[in-house]
Amino acid sequence: MRICLSLDPSRLLRWHLWLAEALAEVPGNEVSCALAAGRRPLPLICRLLLELERLVYGFRGNGAIDPVEAALRCLPPPPADQVDVVIDLSGAESLPAGRRVLTPVFNGAPGEIGVVAAWVNHQDILVDLHDTARPLRPWTARPACADREVLAARLDSALSCAVPLILKVLCEETGSTASGIPRLGTAVPSFGALSALARATGTVASKAIGLLDVLARGGRTWEIGWRFDESASLLDKGEAAFRVLTGKADSYLADPFPFRHQGQDFIFVEQFLYSKNRGCIAVVTVNRDGTAGASRIVLEEPHHLSYPFVFEQDGQIWMIPESGAARNVSLYRAVEFPYRWTREACLMEGIEGYDTTPLCHEGGFWFFVSPRLWRSTSWDVLSLYRAESLTGSWTPHAGNPVLLDARLSRPAGAVIRHGGRTLRPVQDCGGGYGGAVTFCQIDALGASEFAQTPVGRIWCGGFGCHTYNRRSGLEVIDLFGHIRGSREVTTSYRSLVPDAPVSGRVTAPLLTGLAPGLVTGSQTVERKVPRLQRAGRARPISSTE
Repeated sequence: MRICLSLDPSRLLRWHLWLAEALAEVPGNEVSCALAAGRRPLPLICRLLLELERLVYGFRGNGAIDPVEAALRCLPPPPADQVDVVIDLSGAESLPAGRRVLTPVFNGAPGEIGVVAAWVNHQDILVDLHDTARPLRPWTARPACADREVLAARLDSALSCAVPLILKVLCEETGSTASGIPRLGTAVPSFGALSALARATGTVASKAIGLLDVLARGGRTWEIGWRFDESASLLDKGEAAFRVLTGKADSYLADPFPFRHQGQDFIFVEQFLYSKNRGCIAVVTVNRDGTAGASRIVLEEPHHLSYPFVFEQDGQIWMIPESGAARNVSLYRAVEFPYRWTREACLMEGIEGYDTTPLCHEGGFWFFVSPRLWRSTSWDVLSLYRAESLTGSWTPHAGNPVLLDARLSRPAGAVIRHGGRTLRPVQDCGGGYGGAVTFCQIDALGASEFAQTPVGRIWCGGFGCHTYNRRSGLEVIDLFGHIRGSREVTTSYRSLVPDAPVSGRVTAPLLTGLAPGLVTGSQTVERKVPRLQRAGRARPISSTE
């Protein structure tokens, strides 16, 4: 495929280079670059604000918006005849001749200025990719953001999300080329320099106030909620009270996974050590009378560990902790449960994946994992991998990434069976990390299929939540906020009104997880897909109903 990037010579940015390099890695692609005649640089106030953030927050470059002029000017010019695809990153009136044109748009505005305007106006960001081969509806993605108040972070997350969206769309078969479709307008959203400056200074002030809050009250932190109920789960009851289990003064607890062994109940957790600035895996013994022991560290590595997915398979007890910082997915085996573990195998290497969640299905194994791509957060991307056995060769799903949506992507616990449905807990990071847990019914899962429908949601009052698990009557969540000092937290579960059922159909590409009310640019195609609602088709690897 011959692909030409149309670039503005006044905005030759790092995210453009990420895109060019990723396109060039695809076998058969030829990537060229055409520099537009006109120039539309970012307003001077944007550059000043980014420099201010560098000074205040200590950023060291490598951001999506950093200029990389020399590297992009080294790309070859387009051929004299027509290319297959033009990716319009310039907003120029005249583009190279191409059979298909893709134009990324941020909150309705072509170019990075749309992200800046969204930041100034306190708006969520929606990435649309307009496609002349599919002119009626754009392809869409919803990026997360590590810090919504910081302009550089908003740019990093939105532009990092735009790259895999473009790559994924280029892999789709559209069935038409539809050249000659009228192009988008290039109106630049308006915002005043004073409003942008006020936004930046207000952010600095709010962060200073937050630091004072940490010093005065200890700040917000993660802790664990737990309860025993053999008869009914939170999803059955609709409301339940959870006891609060807090860490020590030098740490916090998160990512709880329950496990019962030889009549004793345990909760495996991430214990984040402030002194080392990284997490390790700990275990807490809990009893049916409501008492709990102290946390005890059972697994520590030189890198961060969290999300201790513990399960039993082939007569052994295993753990797959999150180890994205080490760029691998590792399997540990219990030597002396629960306190001694040994690293048995590296299941996947070279992937900065987070919260890997295995699932037994159709005689094989699946991994749900959220990778971090370029300067993204890892909160808005979902990729799938499959293997015939746990330690076999893991193959990426044909549609990876299958989701690009901050509200419905990152795993939040083991897949469960409930009410005859297969439910996947997911983190809702639309408003920030750890906002809430949504339950999505898995409608289809196969080598080239994946579909889910949001069906329920957990609310924890004024606290955040990003993990839910239940096993042998022991139900656990984690909680974020000024939680220390609380003995009990009441949590609610409410059903959502889903979209109309998808029967025998899968939308492709699955960029937004069939979210209610979300307009996607996906094409409906007829496929025969496995229906997970049928008994015996999907078995959660470590949870029961």
